[in-house]
Amino acid sequence: MKLEATSIWFGIIVLFGGLGLFLYGMYLMSEGLQLAAGDRLRRLLETFTKNRFRGLAVGTAVTALIQSSSATTVMLVGFVNAGLMRFTQTLGVILGADIGTTITAQLVAFNIILYLSFPCIGLGIILYLAGNRKTVKYSGEVLLGFGFLFLGMEIMKGAMAPLKSSGMFESWITTLGRNWFLGLLIGLVITSIVQSSSATTSMVVAMGSTGLLSLGGTDPLRIAIPIILGCNIGTCITAWIASLGASLPAKRVAYAHYLFKISAVVVMLPFLTWYPTLVRWVSDALGSGPGDIGRQVAWAHTIFNVLLTIAWLPFLDPYARLIKAIKRGKEPEIERDPLYLDPRIFHSPSLALEMARKEIVRMGRLTLEMLHSSLGYFKKVERSGKKHLMELETIVDGLAHSIIEYLSKLSQEPLADEQSERLVGYMHAVNDIERIGDHAENIMYLAINKSEGGFSFTDAATAELEDLSATTLEMYEGIIDSFAREDADSARHFQNLEHLVDEKASQFRRNHLKRLNRGECDGTAGVIFLDTLSNLERVGDLANNVGHVTTGELAKL
Repeated sequence: MKLEATSIWFGIIVLFGGLGLFLYGMYLMSEGLQLAAGDRLRRLLETFTKNRFRGLAVGTAVTALIQSSSATTVMLVGFVNAGLMRFTQTLGVILGADIGTTITAQLVAFNIILYLSFPCIGLGIILYLAGNRKTVKYSGEVLLGFGFLFLGMEIMKGAMAPLKSSGMFESWITTLGRNWFLGLLIGLVITSIVQSSSATTSMVVAMGSTGLLSLGGTDPLRIAIPIILGCNIGTCITAWIASLGASLPAKRVAYAHYLFKISAVVVMLPFLTWYPTLVRWVSDALGSGPGDIGRQVAWAHTIFNVLLTIAWLPFLDPYARLIKAIKRGKEPEIERDPLYLDPRIFHSPSLALEMARKEIVRMGRLTLEMLHSSLGYFKKVERSGKKHLMELETIVDGLAHSIIEYLSKLSQEPLADEQSERLVGYMHAVNDIERIGDHAENIMYLAINKSEGGFSFTDAATAELEDLSATTLEMYEGIIDSFAREDADSARHFQNLEHLVDEKASQFRRNHLKRLNRGECDGTAGVIFLDTLSNLERVGDLANNVGHVTTGELAKL
């Protein structure tokens, strides 16, 4: 079955239509798979990228599924920006994504795609419209995307047929065969515009399959390979755009992707004369016929990225240092990832619990810093301070998730009764400390509202807020230090301050009502004052709970 245009100008119109359908199909596939997978894709990228080989495998698999290296690298930029992954963790994934994205060109090179596209579209629309569950609908969206992608590719192939009889096109092909730089530039520009190397390389595969690259007697691979190399550079534009406004480590992800590609292209250029021979040898060895130009073009794309990976994979550590040297800047002052959690020590539960306790202490000290900062906003609000506090909140939330996950896995190991009790207590402590961080964030916004609204507290209210703040901070800092030292007596001492926090909060509320009745304070400012007292009182309650974990009085939680 063939879909062919009948004239050159009509063919150009059909070509753009086919390209649009191809890109829309890629969008549906990528979106459907990400929605169907939900957090599993994120967890896969976060969890299984601890070393370069796992990262390579995950990057290849994920990109082969979603058919877009751009989508994978954009996800990596987002994860690094959010503190869910380290910059160095992404390098193996990027190399894997570069290999995974070549699957599209390999599929396009087969001549059965049109026969697959219609069944996929039919089944996909049935699942999408008739599915009751979201996962069924998303699966239908994936099938629809698959069908549209390859139907669009077949339409583009048909649109190219009239070009065979065009003397102008033959002259253009001959020029490309003589000027590799022009081909590289065309591949780079087109891919940067459509933001999809799969689309551009698939078009080149289609040109090879329809015989267009053979016009004028020039070696078709000498025309195709420079365009493919340009596509590999142009595809980096998407991650670069995504990194604009992101953190320094996230920007480095985009820089790393660019340098991977540019360095490989530069190394490849002196060998353009023999590279077609290698491609044909591999293609023939894997069962392609000598005249199957489309398959050869697809293999040119795949082999390039495999060679790139082989060259760079052993040197990712020095490569990371090189990127950091190129893209300099102030490093994050706070390590976002857990420092002490190591599943390899699960065989020693007591040591594993000790490492968890250290991570909880670290988390507690971060929330203590948040509380200090947020209360300081009642004196002076700074934009940079708000950004820092929000960064701390993100880190604390991430640590809480990691610690709970770590302890949950540890709970499946054989534990003594005392160890099981400690583990449960640590889970309670993590939840309480995370909630203290939430209250610190609440206080920050209350202080910002006071400042931006132009409200002011009376001198008495200001003094009372400072008094309660000092008591709460003293209590919480003491509780965290006691937990760090596993000092039950010290914890009980600071737990006694919880009653003082409650008494002061109650007394200051009564004082506020008296001032309000006398008309000494503004009503809106009063609401901010009372809400701040409530948040501090709740911090005291939660800190007291952490103290119970230190004293071993879990029944009181």
